[in-house]
Amino acid sequence: MRQGSPRSRAAGAAALLLFTGVLLGVVLDRVFLMPTPADANPLTVESLAERIDLPPEDQARLRALLDSLHAEVVAAAAEGPAALRVEMEAAHARIEASLPPEARPQFRSWLHENRAHMMRRRHGDHMGRGKMRGMPEGH
Repeated sequence: MRQGSPRSRAAGAAALLLFTGVLLGVVLDRVFLMPTPADANPLTVESLAERIDLPPEDQARLRALLDSLHAEVVAAAAEGPAALRVEMEAAHARIEASLPPEARPQFRSWLHENRAHMMRRRHGDHMGRGKMRGMPEGH
């Protein structure tokens, strides 16, 4: 079996070290620098029901409505962002209309908080990353 020259072995070792360093860097970034915020609300019927204190029968109706809206939202997503935005607004209106009147303000608040959380994650505002220097909070 033929061994490579010292130069080719050194190049192979350097490539292996580089690859290992990149892999370790990605793992450390995901585990330690970008943890899921503790205050993140899951986007589930259960989290919404808990937030707005829905009784079990209203939870069942909400789940059935969400199931019926799913296909419409998926079809709109395939059409593009503009269609998805329109469909999501219509879905939110239908969900809100299905709730008891006293639960609607809580739904809007829950929706606003989750939307703000998604935008922060989408635009890189986790652990202070993605913020432009000199810009006030919220910009």
